[in-house]
Amino acid sequence: MKCQLPGCTNVIPKTRKRSAKYCSDACYYEAKKERSTQRYSSLKAPKDEVKNNESILAFLYNVASMNKPINADDLTRYHFNFGLSTGEHFDKQKGPCKIVGKYAYHINPDKSLIVWKLK
Repeated sequence: MKCQLPGCTNVIPKTRKRSAKYCSDACYYEAKKERSTQRYSSLKAPKDEVKNNESILAFLYNVASMNKPINADDLTRYHFNFGLSTGEHFDKQKGPCKIVGKYAYHINPDKSLIVWKLK
């Protein structure tokens, strides 16, 4: 049986146990590093997306604080991921609100956007 490490064409020695997938400890370690890198990147991707959404809301919060109108189309323009939030809240006056990091937002039926900073 051949070593399962991509790029290694060695045969697994008979001195290794039967369930071995790699020809040596070095090949095993290289495969383990590759798996670890892939796992880390898959865990890191959502975190980066949350940071991106949070920075978009921070920018729009600053725009709104200058009394300039903002709407839901502004979120789309900056490639905001609407399917990603860190929490939800139901406000009696505003209705359902999404929380992203330190900011929360609500989109009114007329597409106007309300963004506020959480404490």
